[in-house]
Amino acid sequence: MSTNNARAFRRKANPDDPPTQRPPRGPRGPMPGPNFRGLEGRIAIVQGQVFLLAVILIAQLAIVTDALFELLSGRADLLGWLALASGIGFALALVIVFWPRRRIDER
Repeated sequence: MSTNNARAFRRKANPDDPPTQRPPRGPRGPMPGPNFRGLEGRIAIVQGQVFLLAVILIAQLAIVTDALFELLSGRADLLGWLALASGIGFALALVIVFWPRRRIDER
């Protein structure tokens, strides 16, 4: 199978996405154009990111609330573990935001 046929039968993240065309290229890169509708499956990726970040935000709020309760109760032995869990949640949120980024330009 040639590379053109492989591109035609490539799986999509969201099969209902409309066909896309690359925007016209100018001297400094892609130009905005009326035919540019975004990347294939981008809506599904963004929806997944929003859902996961909302779950992480709720967990972060629970961790901060628990840490404040422990601090005000005079029991500081768990604060290190709660700070570690909060840091892991923050790092995970950064990975979720920046990992699936795709570039429009061809490189």
